[in-house]
Amino acid sequence: MGRFQAALYRFFSGRRGPDQLGTAVIIAALVLSVLASILGWSLLSLLSLVIWAWALYRMLSRNIPAREKENAWFLKWYSPLVAQARQAHTRFKNRKVYLYYRCPQCRAWLRLPRNIGEKTVTCGKCGATFKKKA
Repeated sequence: MGRFQAALYRFFSGRRGPDQLGTAVIIAALVLSVLASILGWSLLSLLSLVIWAWALYRMLSRNIPAREKENAWFLKWYSPLVAQARQAHTRFKNRKVYLYYRCPQCRAWLRLPRNIGEKTVTCGKCGATFKKKA
């Protein structure tokens, strides 16, 4: 058993494992696998198998700079989407306390407490002023 453990340790040393892109790829493959089994589409099943293989390749690859570059590209694309989703969730959660407006010049989100009447609002990002009723 000791030789087997040593062989596994040597095999996995220098490998990165899952990162954010790898996790997203695994989730996509899982969703496609479930859809393929529900719908019975063999082409979708084949596509999910290819995606599983790519996820496994990325996790076991020793070319760490290339995998980091791929992950950085993914995060550059994915992080703004996550930030927008979190902000939308916060706006929805606080919808009874605040009214949210967009700045007419820079389109930044601004909030005003409800039921305070008409106020002159100054955008913290670009300094534009405008009147809004809250």
